Amino acid sequence: MLDEGLNKREIQRILEKKLSSDCSYNSGYILGSMCTDANEFGKNIYCKYISKNLGDPGLFPGTAELEDDLVGEIGELFNGKDIIGSFTTGGSEANLIAMRIAKKLRPDIDEPNVVLPVSAHMSFDKAADFLNIKLKKAKLKPNFELDMEHFKSLINEKTCGVIGIAGTTSLGLVDPVSQIGKYIHGKDIFFHVDAAFGGFVLPFLKLLGYNIPPWDFSVEQVDSITADPHKMGMGIIPSGGYFLRNEKIFERTGFEIPYLAGGNFKHLHIVGTRSGGTVIGFWAIMQYLGIQGFTEVVKKCMENTEYLSENIRKIDGIKLAAEPMMNIVGITTENGESICELDEELRKLKWKLGKFMKFNLIRIVIMPHVTQAHLSHFIQDLKKVVKKLNLA
Repeated sequence: MLDEGLNKREIQRILEKKLSSDCSYNSGYILGSMCTDANEFGKNIYCKYISKNLGDPGLFPGTAELEDDLVGEIGELFNGKDIIGSFTTGGSEANLIAMRIAKKLRPDIDEPNVVLPVSAHMSFDKAADFLNIKLKKAKLKPNFELDMEHFKSLINEKTCGVIGIAGTTSLGLVDPVSQIGKYIHGKDIFFHVDAAFGGFVLPFLKLLGYNIPPWDFSVEQVDSITADPHKMGMGIIPSGGYFLRNEKIFERTGFEIPYLAGGNFKHLHIVGTRSGGTVIGFWAIMQYLGIQGFTEVVKKCMENTEYLSENIRKIDGIKLAAEPMMNIVGITTENGESICELDEELRKLKWKLGKFMKFNLIRIVIMPHVTQAHLSHFIQDLKKVVKKLNLA
């Protein structure tokens, strides 16, 4: 640590140099990220209220009330009524909360398991490790959809929870949530839906006329949902959300914190100190954009998704891994050859993509920062690489 501090201008100069190697969303090269540059208005609001701490909500009752209002509004977007919950550090924390609840609700099970698709996010593996829960992973069909018969066969008397995905990490597909709900009906099994990505896409796709299967609180067996504002919500990084249908579950499983300056309160979080600024920022974004604004953002992303998909169909040697359900495109080889070299060559050209070796595909996420000009540049480089590798 310096003995005497530097002036602000010198510090900024040093930072510019140290951070010059970081990628930027507006460069167009970030095509594999599920995050994007936060909405400008939301960033301004966040900076104004950056010191709000929802880890001690008694000191910030206005912020806490705003969070409750925001959770309720999002819950209605997800076809729920009187939904409770809160913002988290992201989808990983929200999924960990869901896994903990599933286990806590069934203390009668000695060695609990949770059944989920093999396409589920890595956060469930982390949660299982923390909580000593066995994961039983259901396989996928050749088209990457969940094999529902295999999923059902994994459920037994030690199953405390099941997981459905609304926007898989690899391809953005939606599991048959209503079928899962019907199968577990009456079985005392906690049902969580991970819509970290799809949560702020699917409601607007439906408004645009897309055929979207039931995935949210409209399925009566769904107990909770993960949805991340810092993905397609364009919220501040990091900001996730956990949404719970039944307040009685919260009362049974929440942590009691008695010693805080603002007074006693109960919560579900893994973390203690928690940003109020991210909540206020996203509340402002939702008020600013409204349903129409979010729908327009999603519409533009889907137009770019179709543009990319159409061009991939024209390139011999590669193909779409699956027909896009939302703004995620998977690329694989036509002959089944490994995509590792393809990914490696594209990275040499500065493209930052998602590589899924388990499914042998490269993932492109068409976020709001991705333009058609960016995609046109990518397509040209993709053609060159496919030719160089003799994939055609």
